Amino acid sequence: MVSAAVTPMNDFPLAPRRTRWDGDEAEAAIRAKTGAEDAPNAAYRDCFFWHDADAADRYGSYKLLYCDVIDGEIAVVPHAIFAVAGVLDGARGGTTIPQADQDEIKTVVGEWYVKMAEEFGDASIVAPWAAGKIR
Repeated sequence: MVSAAVTPMNDFPLAPRRTRWDGDEAEAAIRAKTGAEDAPNAAYRDCFFWHDADAADRYGSYKLLYCDVIDGEIAVVPHAIFAVAGVLDGARGGTTIPQADQDEIKTVVGEWYVKMAEEFGDASIVAPWAAGKIR
């Protein structure tokens, strides 16, 4: 059985709403910013919604990146949250993360949606499983 860890909501700031998202570029920037060039560490882990705790020393164990380095600091990118929500809702073939963990991740992603709606003053920002579509 896979031992997994879901990352709880953290206090990273939100990047501006229209910030461009490129997961590969973000992952490289996060490795550099967190000092995880040689191996994943706790700071690196905090930028992903999930990792396989039994293989925490492998980059491939980390799934659903949602942060990037913006102006030299780690920030949550709204478009990354939207992409993660889409995957959890079945887009791009979904994910192989265990369903119980997906349910837990959805709770955290939902908290980010609430934060985005509040911070951006837009009540239409609602998680797809709550509203039926991504906004």
